[in-house]
Amino acid sequence: MAVNVIAMMTNHDRTVRNALEIFESNKDTSVNCWGFKDIGIETKDAVELVAAMKAAGKTTFLEPLVESEEECLKAAELAVRGKFDYLIGMAFCESAVKLLKFNNIKYFPTCGKRAGIPRMLYGTPESIISDAQRIASYGVDGICLSVYRYADGDPQSMARRFVKEITLPFIISGGINTKECLDFVKSLKPWGFTIGSALFDDSFGSDNYIREKLDSIKNYLAKSSKGSV
Repeated sequence: MAVNVIAMMTNHDRTVRNALEIFESNKDTSVNCWGFKDIGIETKDAVELVAAMKAAGKTTFLEPLVESEEECLKAAELAVRGKFDYLIGMAFCESAVKLLKFNNIKYFPTCGKRAGIPRMLYGTPESIISDAQRIASYGVDGICLSVYRYADGDPQSMARRFVKEITLPFIISGGINTKECLDFVKSLKPWGFTIGSALFDDSFGSDNYIREKLDSIKNYLAKSSKGSV
């Protein structure tokens, strides 16, 4: 199964100021999944941006940086208003589950303790896995795991344990900026992964357009795997 590349119009955990213009200039790419965060963009502009993505035939993702139940419910309401396809990466919100299911929006909340900007992941592998199992019991569509933002141990060791115990589809978010990261991500066989800041720096080529970087990343992933979990 191919790993979905999710192009995020974000840099340093904020939606870039000219996100709509950047998207329109780079939408002619084989990468079909596009999204952005709730920080750095006004609601009306967010609705306009997701409409442009959907008009271009893209699958759309909202990744809110919120933690409280009240904030998470508001983010879910924004996802409904904008007609997003996926809501990913925010803290689990029980009151959002039914709302999102009723509106056919896939829900991939994050697991474990997260804090700071950029959002870092804390806790033991056991506590992260236990939290993911708790969230899974509510019938969510998948889990979002911040592998390369893990601060309390070895990210790869934690991720290997996670995939052996969690059977839901999962998305890896944050910090993927080298081909070595891509190799490891592919070995985990996630549903997909987000990439934002690395599209706006020289991680995957300083002179390339974003669409060229995305096509290059997708083509690299399509090659035979260099390893397995």
